[in-house]
Amino acid sequence: MKQPNLIGIYDQRSLKLSHNSKEVVTFAIEVEPIGHGPWMIYQTFTVKPGDNFDYFFPESFQSRWIRFATDKDCGATAWLKYE
Repeated sequence: MKQPNLIGIYDQRSLKLSHNSKEVVTFAIEVEPIGHGPWMIYQTFTVKPGDNFDYFFPESFQSRWIRFATDKDCGATAWLKYE
């Protein structure tokens, strides 16, 4: 299930992605910029087994909501940090 998270009211935003798969996992970052649809893919990132992937959203990033999807079943974590 894709759980949306509010992201639009924060200035400095960062993300850390990880997973427990023994294979490479591709994460799709989906955003909903205006608050009432549609969802669209912002970017995709590939994360190797055992790695953490860090991303800092640029100042120009604009979206009200964000959610994540993976290309395979696994235990995955997307840590959002807002300041």
